[in-house]
Amino acid sequence: MRCCLLFIDDEEINRNNFQQTFADEYEILLAASGEEALEIMAREDDLALILSDQRMPGLSGVEILARARELVSQAERIMITGYSDPDDIMAAINQGQVYNYILKPWASGELRIAIIQAVERHQLKKENRLLLSALEKKNAELEELVRTRTQELKNLQSLLPICSYCRKIRDDKNAWHELETYLRRHNDILFTHGICPHCYENMMGELADMGQRKQPDQE
Repeated sequence: MRCCLLFIDDEEINRNNFQQTFADEYEILLAASGEEALEIMAREDDLALILSDQRMPGLSGVEILARARELVSQAERIMITGYSDPDDIMAAINQGQVYNYILKPWASGELRIAIIQAVERHQLKKENRLLLSALEKKNAELEELVRTRTQELKNLQSLLPICSYCRKIRDDKNAWHELETYLRRHNDILFTHGICPHCYENMMGELADMGQRKQPDQE
């Protein structure tokens, strides 16, 4: 897929020359004014490069490229000017953040090299954005996986294997411990002993039975 360039110049002969010179290599969009250029930027979201003449009726090249930063921030920007005015150049750099500037009358070889470099820069930045987006997505997936695994481990850690018969506890090294010993080691628990009402009643009943069995037979 060919990269799309927007060339802005109020002189028709310059637009025609640009079209004839680079149409075989790139998709070319032309604008005769700043206002027309802004309309194109508003509807074209994949411009690789914007080239604008500086001195035009209405909006200047600096003003157009400054607006381009907002409308199509991913596009590279080159200013073309017939005046080597340092103020214009500094304004283009500060306001439009141009990648390069070309003096009129431009030579096709010089302009071609500048365009190739700008387009390569655009493509590299685009690839970097895609890679960064893919990396952020992958990181998000990994973070979600870590959260899931962590929760699963917490759930597993909350399960305490206990023997159904002797009530011993199995630790993470597959060793079995008395319930009191295990809890004391892992929770700093000190046990005190007592008798619950249910056991007390059972124990009293057993003692009473034992007492009756020990009494001598009475005739």
